[in-house]
Amino acid sequence: MKTSILRWLLDPLTSLLALWLWSRDRGRRPYDAVWRLARVTRHPDELLYRVHGHRPDDPGDALP
Repeated sequence: MKTSILRWLLDPLTSLLALWLWSRDRGRRPYDAVWRLARVTRHPDELLYRVHGHRPDDPGDALP
């Protein structure tokens, strides 16, 4: 199952907020990043998880 479908099923309000933010931003940011922003907006206690999708899996991959 795709992540976006799972997100819609588990938390439709956050997904609606993310869709609204994404359309307001005219798609300049990836939907995953906007969804994490919407999630933190609705649930500030999850701020530590926001950067999870923005980090490389292996820190050695970020080096030149």
